[in-house]
Amino acid sequence: MKKFVNLNVKPFNKKITVEKGSNLLSCLIKNNIFITSICGGKGICGKCKIKILKGDFYSEPTDKISDEEKTNNIFLACKTTILSDIEIELLPHTIIPEKIIKDSEKIKDFEHFLINLKNTFPLCPVVKKIFLKLPFPNFDDTLSDYERLKRELEKITKKESFNIDISNLRKLPNILRKSSWEITVSIFENQDKIEIVDIEPKDTLEKNYGVAVDVGTTTISASLVDMNKGEILKKEMTFNKQASFGDDIISRIVYAEREGGLERLHKVVLETINEIIENLSKKSNVLINDIKSVSISGNMTMVHLLLKINPSFLRKEPYIPVANIFPVFKSTEIGIRINPNGIVVVVPGGYPYVGGDITSGILVSGIYKENELSLFVDIGTNGEIVVGNKDFLTCCAASAGPCFEGSGVKNGVRAINGAIQKVIIKNGEIFFETIGKQEPIGICGSGYIELLAELYRNKIIDRNGNFIVENERIVENEGIREFIIYESKDGKRIVITKPDIENLIRAKGAIYSAISTVIKTLGLKVDDIKRFYIAGGFGYHIDIEKSIEIGLFPNLPIERFKFLGNTSLIGAEMFLFSEKFRNLSEEIIKKLTYIDLSRSPIYMEEYLKSLFIPHTDF
Repeated sequence: MKKFVNLNVKPFNKKITVEKGSNLLSCLIKNNIFITSICGGKGICGKCKIKILKGDFYSEPTDKISDEEKTNNIFLACKTTILSDIEIELLPHTIIPEKIIKDSEKIKDFEHFLINLKNTFPLCPVVKKIFLKLPFPNFDDTLSDYERLKRELEKITKKESFNIDISNLRKLPNILRKSSWEITVSIFENQDKIEIVDIEPKDTLEKNYGVAVDVGTTTISASLVDMNKGEILKKEMTFNKQASFGDDIISRIVYAEREGGLERLHKVVLETINEIIENLSKKSNVLINDIKSVSISGNMTMVHLLLKINPSFLRKEPYIPVANIFPVFKSTEIGIRINPNGIVVVVPGGYPYVGGDITSGILVSGIYKENELSLFVDIGTNGEIVVGNKDFLTCCAASAGPCFEGSGVKNGVRAINGAIQKVIIKNGEIFFETIGKQEPIGICGSGYIELLAELYRNKIIDRNGNFIVENERIVENEGIREFIIYESKDGKRIVITKPDIENLIRAKGAIYSAISTVIKTLGLKVDDIKRFYIAGGFGYHIDIEKSIEIGLFPNLPIERFKFLGNTSLIGAEMFLFSEKFRNLSEEIIKKLTYIDLSRSPIYMEEYLKSLFIPHTDF
């Protein structure tokens, strides 16, 4: 007979009932409490640390927990078995927030791009509304309700093929008669056929909204848009809670292969998107029922998981996705909570590791129509690179690992309040700035880039990343050398370790060598790149000069670099707004040439040359 015990989780003071003998991390996830677990609960990453305040438990021995941490009752959730009523405390830097963490006032997107894009891509929303005054039936005009509706739509759309689902057909007779034959029809043009999305009584032309979603590996962003005006009403962003199952796309694919894994990953991302939509709706005073469409932009793995499609074959040769151009879905098919008859459209993706997020980036940056050569890079857990112009587009994807997202490094955190994001070392003193100007809790990706550059500038580390000086900030902890950045009054330290530096060099090397491989494969030189576009929230915060110094980016004049913000989200917005954008996205992926770095004879040589600061070509 199963025995149940109580689990009290602080700081939320959330009390839940769990089965005695169950795994602590699994219990947290099942109850929608999400903490960082890069390895998906295998005990390899050492990130799911929690503090046990009271109760009986068993935690398997692991070298990921120091003697000092054990003394303070800090253990790995994935290695801990619950044996009685228990009370735990989540550590601030491991918590993946339940609620939205940013809104439109805090997200650094570049609205002028939308203005320029609207000039290029005329407004033609994916779902349109048409107000109709149908003639009353009589004995001289006995057309059926549906034929009467089609007759009026034909006059306006100049199309002859229509489709209506059973839910709209069922409500049609009552709506027509109760509204005196005045109705508003929401339609979607699917090639030569008109899909009737929804039917409403009277004139509701002004209430036509959509939601654009960027499903990233680390974060999920969304915009509520006015489909009639092509205007952004509100934006929101939150962490992708799938991080509790693994920080990178490969670990999530592996998790999806477990029994019930795909369902759990699908459920988590779906719940997050629905939570964002609900927040956008409430803050903008827009009814959920008036949201008729959703667009999705993201890498292929994230799209597969959202659609609950097996992603296994994305990591198995020859790396085939389920589709490049996705059909249109009903919102109820996916589980996205908007108007029950609403539609979901997906930005096309070209290859298994180059998805709709990069299609969006190509279109938003405009490199597909430029005369001069440009390079587009979107840096996150993966780094996607596109080189080209109006004549050709060549792309590749490199796995940078989770370092730039604050994982895989000892005191790494995401870009949250308290994260060190800027660093200067001068005359032996360290000066840093944290997000939100708060007490430091760790170091985020942009902070690590600056710190690595400052350590090298000040000759504290050599080109191999080895510490080459002796001072009071360099200490040895359990046989590992580390550099102290900050020490609190109670003795808690924020450090960068020798293994951290090695991981960061590998991460920056993966990006640089991918860029170098594409350029050399095309028979080009670095200086041939006249514009260097950087996308993504992480890209916005990094220091270009220091990125060049450590060998993340090639040594080009600073004026050639340009930040674009979240081009994946902007692309999702434009996908809702413009038919031309939607059509061109399908043309773009057919134009792309993909370089598989694992099969490239150039890549490994370039990667080995990049494992120095900055690299051997400097």
